Amino acid sequence: MKDPGYNDHPFRRRRQGMKVFPFILVLLVNSLFFMILSSGTATPDPLSTLAVSSGSEDSSSQIVGKEEPSGGYVLTLPNALSIALRSQPQLGAAKAGVTSAKAGIGIAQSQYYPTLAGSSAYTRETGNFGPQPGFPFTIPESPVSYDFYQASLTLTQTLFAFGRRSSQVAQNRALYKASHQGAAKTVTDVIFGVEKAYFSVLKDQELLDVDRLTLADYRLQLRVAQARYNDGVANAYDVLNARVNLSNMVLTQVQDKNQFHVDELALNRAMGVIGHSPYRVAPYHPELSIPYTPEQVVAIAISHRPDLKQLDQQTIAQKQAVRFNQAQFMPTVQTVGAYSLDSEFFPLVYNWSVATTVTIPIFNGFLNVQQVRQSRAQLKQVRFQREDLRQGVIQSVLSDLFTLKTAEQKIRDAQTLVEQAMQNLDLTETQFRVGTGTTVAVTQTERDLAKARSDLVQAQADFAISLAQLKRDMGINYDFDHNSLPTGGLP
Repeated sequence: MKDPGYNDHPFRRRRQGMKVFPFILVLLVNSLFFMILSSGTATPDPLSTLAVSSGSEDSSSQIVGKEEPSGGYVLTLPNALSIALRSQPQLGAAKAGVTSAKAGIGIAQSQYYPTLAGSSAYTRETGNFGPQPGFPFTIPESPVSYDFYQASLTLTQTLFAFGRRSSQVAQNRALYKASHQGAAKTVTDVIFGVEKAYFSVLKDQELLDVDRLTLADYRLQLRVAQARYNDGVANAYDVLNARVNLSNMVLTQVQDKNQFHVDELALNRAMGVIGHSPYRVAPYHPELSIPYTPEQVVAIAISHRPDLKQLDQQTIAQKQAVRFNQAQFMPTVQTVGAYSLDSEFFPLVYNWSVATTVTIPIFNGFLNVQQVRQSRAQLKQVRFQREDLRQGVIQSVLSDLFTLKTAEQKIRDAQTLVEQAMQNLDLTETQFRVGTGTTVAVTQTERDLAKARSDLVQAQADFAISLAQLKRDMGINYDFDHNSLPTGGLP
């Protein structure tokens, strides 16, 4: 026969306390089930293959290429784009934004897991009892104090939230996809920035070549005018005119050289590097062809623009925000399990409890109503922003297409003018040599040739930049399906 105090023995009470652990096991299995349901397919990272540097190291050594005999370097356009995709800080920031958005999914999914909290405390306190209403007795106060030890574990699991958790997970997944498209938009902007800066530097280089040719012609003209003046067959005006033309050309060369250095700094900045080594950009002139009609340009832009896709995902996320706020009117069901040990001396006495609570929102000052109204208004705002962007995309790509056609025609006209100017110069020099021409005519034809060459260089740069802008506005200057740069002038 068992002792009547058998169940009151401390070790027997601890064995009875083990009955709470099957409950804890059930909660863990339940949370694992919700975790499997909430897990989704991972979205590929458009920046995962782009090796972006931390920005702390010196990137000037990344400007490499074919070495020229003079000791400089030739920087090609693909090489410049590769450097930008590897070193541009904007891409590092965009990648960090994608990582942050991905963490938002994990934050939302954490609501499916139980929360386990533990605490322990040691207290030294007196045991005096204050009189209470309905208790007529007064116990004398005592200065004696006692030790009191406490330790507890509390496990909380949300069983039903009626769509709040699932809507938050879906909202963060949509925001994660939106961050991908935002990162893709950054990639297209970086590529366009590099291309624009590259063609500006190329234009400056070619203008400096034109300046050198023109300077050589003007120096020759000055020597001829000085020799003719010494022989008495020319007047002082011819010599003065030649010197003025030469001085003006020297000033033009200085201006073009300084502009070259300014645009070179812009190219370095677009690539995300601070370069100190001198280099030249390799000549590159896109083919004069536009293989798309206005209708095709608009259709491709609508289907490829990353910022349009970003707003599409933001619309989905905002729909889930509306659903979440609507679910705030529903109750919440939670289960709480607690296990505690406390006593003023060892061994401590255990206690455990299991409770299920249902929290029903009744009135909170119309907070939920206003939150639903706000989220619906924000959903309309995103939809209007998407429509405004769509119209802007259509306007920009069509404008780019017409600008590109104008630049194409300017190149053809400039090429014709260069040929005519060279023929006129040959004819004028021939007339001058046989004595039927004047130095003024020779000077004017040389000036016309220099202007025609400069106009051709400018037209070629305008066409290349316009083509780059059209590709950017169409969303096709980077192949996100294969994570590579497209080949050719237009994919």
